[in-house]
Amino acid sequence: MVTSPMSRSQHPRRLTILISTPAGQQSGLIADSVVMTDNLATIKLAAVARVIGSIEIENLYKNLRNTFGL
Repeated sequence: MVTSPMSRSQHPRRLTILISTPAGQQSGLIADSVVMTDNLATIKLAAVARVIGSIEIENLYKNLRNTFGL
């Protein structure tokens, strides 16, 4: 799950993306955001109305390893 309330960022399983950084600017997001790797869901591609941004998977690996205990 991706959210913009930054109050949700203070957790080891969450990745903060600040649009003022190079990675944030490259993401295409329009607001500072938090990727909550502890709140995952599988959805059908048809359920995606629009893409709001993208990030390199490398940036998520640490958080995902923490979430899955790897």
